[in-house]
Amino acid sequence: MLFQGQEFLQGGWFSDDVPLDWHLGEKFSGTVRLYRDLIALRRNLKGVSRGLTGQGINIHHLNEAENVLVYHRWSEQGPGDDVVVVINLSHTAKQDYRIGFPAPGLWKLRLNSDATIYSPNFENTAVGDVLATQKEADQLPASGTVAMGPYSALIFSQETK
Repeated sequence: MLFQGQEFLQGGWFSDDVPLDWHLGEKFSGTVRLYRDLIALRRNLKGVSRGLTGQGINIHHLNEAENVLVYHRWSEQGPGDDVVVVINLSHTAKQDYRIGFPAPGLWKLRLNSDATIYSPNFENTAVGDVLATQKEADQLPASGTVAMGPYSALIFSQETK
């Protein structure tokens, strides 16, 4: 859910008698793009994130010391459906961080919220697709390593076979 103006960083308290500053959409166009990209993934508009429309969820990695949370979302499970969301709630970037995946194979990066397309102030940590191997981690049959920018989210899914 989005609160009115949140997608373009409208400041102040909401009041229905104060109009939104629509020019902020131009000033913060990267933030607007981030919301648009997240909504497209949530609605599965490109056919690569059906799991975000489903009810299945498994929080399979919680590292309180490193402030990392990883969860798996699905509708029916399998390629084209399974989605893995990686969230770094820390102020530091991470490299070669091993997490579990529900299946081996290539997991395509669908969103990196640390990318400079969303803000020139972001670090643009180099993140790419992950080749998960049959090495168990987080009580899942496969795993791979990811890089993460500070205070960022990554979304991965597999292509439909």
